[in-house]
Amino acid sequence: MNRLSGVLAVIVLGLAAGCSDPTNARSQSRSPYALNLHLYQKPKRFSPLDPPSGPDQQVMTLIFDNLLTVDDSYAYSPRLAARWQVEEDRITFHLRQGLSWSDGKPFSSKDVLFTYELLADPGSGSAMAGKLAAATFEAPDDHTFVINLTRPNAGFLSLIAGPFAFILPEHVLGREPVDKIANSAFFAHPTVGMGPYTFVRHKTDQYVELAANPHYRKPIAIPAIFLKPIGSDAATAQLGTGELDLVQVSPTDLRTVEAFKGVTVTAKPSPGFVRLAINQSDQKDRRSADPRVRQAILHAIDRKALVANILAGRGRVQNSSFVVSWALPGGLEEYAYDPAKARALLSEAGWTAGETMTLSWIPGQRDRDAAATVVQAALSAVGMSVELKPVQAAELLQSYDRRTFDLALFGGGGYAVDPSSSAAILSCAAFYPRGGNVGDFCDPSLDALTAQADARTDQDRRAELYQQAAIKDNAQVPYAWLYNPDILWAAGSRLRGFRPSGDPATGFWNADEWSLAG
Repeated sequence: MNRLSGVLAVIVLGLAAGCSDPTNARSQSRSPYALNLHLYQKPKRFSPLDPPSGPDQQVMTLIFDNLLTVDDSYAYSPRLAARWQVEEDRITFHLRQGLSWSDGKPFSSKDVLFTYELLADPGSGSAMAGKLAAATFEAPDDHTFVINLTRPNAGFLSLIAGPFAFILPEHVLGREPVDKIANSAFFAHPTVGMGPYTFVRHKTDQYVELAANPHYRKPIAIPAIFLKPIGSDAATAQLGTGELDLVQVSPTDLRTVEAFKGVTVTAKPSPGFVRLAINQSDQKDRRSADPRVRQAILHAIDRKALVANILAGRGRVQNSSFVVSWALPGGLEEYAYDPAKARALLSEAGWTAGETMTLSWIPGQRDRDAAATVVQAALSAVGMSVELKPVQAAELLQSYDRRTFDLALFGGGGYAVDPSSSAAILSCAAFYPRGGNVGDFCDPSLDALTAQADARTDQDRRAELYQQAAIKDNAQVPYAWLYNPDILWAAGSRLRGFRPSGDPATGFWNADEWSLAG
């Protein structure tokens, strides 16, 4: 068991104790011993049962831990599991030994078994239940955890690697009724975890405060972290003044940020993309379920100009829900900017010009704010009247759950390690909130191809099947893909050891290696 010693422990305790009021917390965030991080959106709460939300996942990466995660090169990296063995229908994890929870209680495979059974149980309200439906779990001893698959799935690791499937403390949550656990107060104030930091407080709309975990498996060099949810403009300004140490910056601010003294900018291609979800459920106008409507939306938007202007060229047009290069065939339809073709497709689909739809998104990121306006103008120009509706995360997720949205602009990632992770946003069995299929798109033949691909261990055959799936996906347009952005991180001179990821949700994946310059 590792503990911070001497002066460092005193600093940690002093920071936590001294933050009993917001004014003092703000002053402590300016301490030379505290790191200040930018959250690109406001977090809601911190539950691995909830549907994925980037800022929630960013915080959970620091306070919880996974069996394995995805590193900055989109490869699997061990976390609570020291190693694992993958067989055709069985994955065996060998856990690190001698670990403790942040409250000092011992960690074992019982916690992992508890977590995975909870995540796989639809009665718990878990958004991962669909992903884990074809698996059973066992813990043959304190240091071994086994996942048994009812059918072979070569891409299964991509479904559970961080920032998903954070392990929960059985000794804290084990007595909560499964049908009520989703609403547990613990997820608003998760004071026990296995991550490098412990939760101190969440001051809504202002900051999340964390303190170094004295029971983490190795010493943590930075005593306290403050995560601040603010818009792109304010984040750039605070980076310049030194009030923030790490910011995900907008491409349009790149020149400004590069001029800041002592700031280092790094870029990584995103393992995901920004898109429009189009509500295809029975609760909305079913004409949206006609692929011609969705194809028209793509033809109506000048996506190349969007990348050139809004992203300052730091990105790529996306034409598939798949990101992994070997899963993408040549010759996919590029849906070039063609307003006349968009109008013709809408006419064929029976769309009535002037019908009004809403476009919902979470404001605060400059590229997405601008993209919403561009999309509104482009669709209105081809006869699809669009009203913009900025919302907060809770309202957007509620509209997914109730199927009340028309169009929703959002980003998502984690698709670069294996194409299985993209299949999870397309599956007929993964309608939100059971899974990540927000628009209720369903093509059983596409599901059959991805299932066949994941049942194979031969890489060439997997690639062949996934490329067939990508052709179907490209033709059906389950989402209106907009762009795959470069993720730009700007770090101040105080922060050492930061290794940037192209996925904002895993951007803090190596926080246990960070330190502050003296």
